[in-house]
Amino acid sequence: MFSFANIKQYKKILLLFLLIVFASSIIAPVVKVFLDSFLPSNSFFVNLLDYEDGHYNFARVMRRIIMAVAILCIFLLRKSLMFPSFGTIGLKPGKGCWQKLQIGFLISTGMCILYFAFLYFYGIVTFEIETMSPGSLIGKVFTLIIIAVVVGGVEEFIFRGFILQSILRDTKVLFAVCFCSMFYALLHFFKANSLVTPGFQPFIGFIVVYQSFANIILTIAETLPLIIGLFIVGVVLSYAYLKTNSLYLSIGLHAGWIFFIKANRLFFDFVDSESGWLFGDRNLINGIMGWSFLIVTLLIVHFITKRLHNGKNAARTC
Repeated sequence: MFSFANIKQYKKILLLFLLIVFASSIIAPVVKVFLDSFLPSNSFFVNLLDYEDGHYNFARVMRRIIMAVAILCIFLLRKSLMFPSFGTIGLKPGKGCWQKLQIGFLISTGMCILYFAFLYFYGIVTFEIETMSPGSLIGKVFTLIIIAVVVGGVEEFIFRGFILQSILRDTKVLFAVCFCSMFYALLHFFKANSLVTPGFQPFIGFIVVYQSFANIILTIAETLPLIIGLFIVGVVLSYAYLKTNSLYLSIGLHAGWIFFIKANRLFFDFVDSESGWLFGDRNLINGIMGWSFLIVTLLIVHFITKRLHNGKNAARTC
């Protein structure tokens, strides 16, 4: 008799991903009909979907559907897939949680600021504040911080909270970290541009999924530098979890990176350079220098977590 117990955890992850994609494709037409019912009369949904000239990009909606279905599947299938319980994934509130969150955010944003100072010195970026009122600028920055924390928290909940910890059950640490980091990196390219018009389209979910898989395959050479950068990011975040046995430091790191990648457009402008392979672009981590700064971040995380651990041991002996 077939049993999930006989399957390696990383294979379960891949099977679960296919199940999530299939279920999302089935749900997608229903979601589209619901959203279309508000167009074009409802200004909120027009802005939410960027509805313009009678069409919008349904691939963006599809990514949200997949995220929601993924969280639901993890919740419903956790026991049968032998996933860690919610109380053991590293989100349990406790002493030092807020400190780890702050430290992670400060490390990643601090390294990004240092990297941009380096780029500015070499003339790769120029300092240009986007034209808007001080109040609007502060509001924009605050909004980006909230978005960064939410997105970083959700992604860490899934990738380091369940995927990494699940794979660690029956594989070595190095394989688990590499698998989780590569899975994390490749999923960033599981996206497409699929413009649709209002109306029932029964296969729209499957069309977007096909386009997303095709996007990964067809653009692999072009996106390889960014894949490498995202892989290193995944390694840093996994290491932060493994050293603290908590998700709070990795959430802080993740949120800081997301915030700065989005916020740098408000303050900096990139200058065209022939050394793209060396410095990358606005993505920050698709060049050799970006990778180097990520490795330095890994070393900083190592020493910070070591200091936190030593401080905790010293407190216990007092």
